[in-house]
Amino acid sequence: RPIGVLKMEDEAGGDEKILAVPVDKLNPYYTDIASYRQLPAILVEQIEHFFTRYKDLEKNKSVTVKGWGDAGEAAELIAAGMRAHQDKLKAAAGKAANAA
Repeated sequence: RPIGVLKMEDEAGGDEKILAVPVDKLNPYYTDIASYRQLPAILVEQIEHFFTRYKDLEKNKSVTVKGWGDAGEAAELIAAGMRAHQDKLKAAAGKAANAA
């Protein structure tokens, strides 16, 4: 389940990273975690540091961290991505039907 989003931009534009924890059924360790703010600060800093540096060895690649968003914002991004995917599938199905 999502607990936050790391808002980033790369050379292609927005590049958000959803931070999630397992559902309780899989791992009850995170039962009381509803927000990235509840994680140890050092862990949040390590996650941010990783995503700040992970493209360093790739030529012409850059990353800028814009900050963190809450679980609600992460859920909205997931829903928007799902809608975009469904729209893409419908468009592809329409093209296939027209080609037949």
